[in-house]
Amino acid sequence: MAVITISREFGAGGRTLGERLANRLNYRYINEEMIKEVAKKANVSPEGVYAFEKSGGSKLMKFLDKLVRMDYLDRILQTDTGYLDANRYVQLISDLINEIYEAGNAVIIGRGGQYILQHKSHAYHVGLVACYQFRCEFVMEKHGCSHEVAERAIQRADQERANFLGCFTQAGQCEYDNPHLYHVVINTSKTGMQVAEDLVVATMESAEAQS
Repeated sequence: MAVITISREFGAGGRTLGERLANRLNYRYINEEMIKEVAKKANVSPEGVYAFEKSGGSKLMKFLDKLVRMDYLDRILQTDTGYLDANRYVQLISDLINEIYEAGNAVIIGRGGQYILQHKSHAYHVGLVACYQFRCEFVMEKHGCSHEVAERAIQRADQERANFLGCFTQAGQCEYDNPHLYHVVINTSKTGMQVAEDLVVATMESAEAQS
């Protein structure tokens, strides 16, 4: 039983690739439902956890006061932040990802899985990057937004990703976004989604055959 983690630049197609791999391999697709599980364990709102992830390098932030329904792009662009302790978050998300790892057969999107499972056998880590124009076009097509909105979303998401992964650097896990964490780093603007999918499957199958 194997687990795949996908860390990605916003607009490089991480969710799309994760869904394709989960369908192809008949694995569970694990994405934002982890927010609800962390919120439940910490006895806080899911919106508070999401707000923390957007500003993850800070130790203390203010929780959102209201439950606000919004789509993914709106949440990337909104600016409210919330309270959560970085060490507590890392512990909760680590426990949860390790539970998923023990169950096996899952594709985990983001949430520092490449740090948490870096020393685990049968855990395969994928990093996705893409050129800026590809990312803009991908976001525009995926979310039906203008080029200006896509650029703002990418710039905001890049900063938030750096802040978030800083939680794991603070916790002594590893240098921020070290390429040595990954079994394979794929530029989806060069390969396209089908080749990226095939590369991940081939990498995993080859490693499994040698284990």
